[in-house]
Amino acid sequence: MTKCNFNINFTEPVDKLIEKAKNGITSIGGTFEGNMKKGIYSIPTQAGKVTGNYLVKENSIVFEIIDKPALVSCKKIENELRKYLSSTSEALLSFD
Repeated sequence: MTKCNFNINFTEPVDKLIEKAKNGITSIGGTFEGNMKKGIYSIPTQAGKVTGNYLVKENSIVFEIIDKPALVSCKKIENELRKYLSSTSEALLSFD
């Protein structure tokens, strides 16, 4: 059962955005499998794993959270992904 979903709009090339997401997720011990159209991911948090998938549609990415710890809100996941993907720095994703 889906826990939540949201869209993130983008203006940069989708291949660069997907590469950034992959690097960010794997750099904190998560998994990422996908391409410029769709994929799946798992993000570790102190409360447990966030798992989901994504689908690229024109100039937005639809994120679907399939499972998450009760202590990690959908809003927190969305905010962290938005902040990370829109940043120009290489800061780490953080769900603390």
